[in-house]
Amino acid sequence: MRPYRPSFRHLLIPLLLMTFSACSGSGTSNSRSQIPALMSPGSVTGTAASKNNEGVDHLVQGHYDIALDFFKEALSANPNFAEAHFNMAVAFDGLGDHAKATSSFQKAKDLGGSNAKISENPMLKKHLNL
Repeated sequence: MRPYRPSFRHLLIPLLLMTFSACSGSGTSNSRSQIPALMSPGSVTGTAASKNNEGVDHLVQGHYDIALDFFKEALSANPNFAEAHFNMAVAFDGLGDHAKATSSFQKAKDLGGSNAKISENPMLKKHLNL
């Protein structure tokens, strides 16, 4: 009787299964779910609201540059939109432009300081040294 020697195929399948299961548990999806993003409040409607919400969709996926364009469009429609300023700051931070992030966080705080989701956000506090 010949001793059992697994074929390449028998070794490859468990290796692939371990690799795919390790990938599905990676930190990428968890870090994305921790991106603070603010959908438009009911008081903001129209183009500003829709552009902000589209930007949020991209922001949580880590598409910072695309999200930034949507937030700029939202702010073009409504320059006093605190949540869009906040989201823009998060996008700038994700792109590594901390000076612009700090400036946008300050604008968000100035316009929406009564919103605890803005004023109490740890990322904002870090940028503004609060």
